Amino acid sequence: MKIYLIGFMGAGKTTIGRTLASRLGAPFFDLDELVESAEKMSIKDIFAQQGEPYFRKRERDILRSTRYLDHAVIATGGGTFTFEDNIQFIQAEGFSVFLSAPYALLRSRVGDKAAERPMFRDDVAAHELYNTRLRFYRMCDATIEIREDESPMEIVERILLELPKKRSRRTS
Repeated sequence: MKIYLIGFMGAGKTTIGRTLASRLGAPFFDLDELVESAEKMSIKDIFAQQGEPYFRKRERDILRSTRYLDHAVIATGGGTFTFEDNIQFIQAEGFSVFLSAPYALLRSRVGDKAAERPMFRDDVAAHELYNTRLRFYRMCDATIEIREDESPMEIVERILLELPKKRSRRTS
């Protein structure tokens, strides 16, 4: 089974993804890291030099390459699940988990790294983007509410509790 982690920047997709993959004995992939590796530059630089459409195409191409994996945990970019073709692909290929957190928590986690995030121009724009993306994120197979006082392992345990219920419901 492939598990795709969905959520806004700062939700913990990479941290939780690594922990979940370790717990499952599955490989872990981070789409943003794969794009950066393929392009040999940061996402911020890709946006600046090539533009968002170029980045989204590379992201989509790399996402499509996950079809060849039997099982894995994949952390998507914050915008990956906001494009209809990506949503359909993820829903057909695996199990999607929305890591949902209040905007204030996400903002505090991004903190000083906001300048490195091309979609985080300013707090007002980022909050609007968050609200816009929620309707897409809510299309995931499962939603896990992230609490500030939880460890990644506690969140992973809650994700694992969702998997059997959703798997059996899909096959019936």
